[in-house]
Amino acid sequence: MIRSSLILAFSLLGPTALVDDDVLEPSIQNEVDHALNIVPTNVVEIAQYPEDFRVFCATNDFFGTNGLTRTQIAVKLISCQKTGGLWQYGTNDVTAVAVEILKGL
Repeated sequence: MIRSSLILAFSLLGPTALVDDDVLEPSIQNEVDHALNIVPTNVVEIAQYPEDFRVFCATNDFFGTNGLTRTQIAVKLISCQKTGGLWQYGTNDVTAVAVEILKGL
């Protein structure tokens, strides 16, 4: 009787997520930290770019991350980092944009 009551109670609660996609797991956070650590030191911070370029970067979704969770954004950016710690959009270097996104996670 007690067992069937417990089963019924758990079935009524429904499935619950064990992980929150908006909180980076330690393994993902380690990958983000590693990606940021291998960025060349001569990369200019986005704040030093002209205002029109910063607006352009803010209004364009270079990496297809709009609407994704923090975990999905992190995985997507980490997986598209090029050799040498850079990110590119076509032939353009958009490392500063990727760094800002990752720092914001």
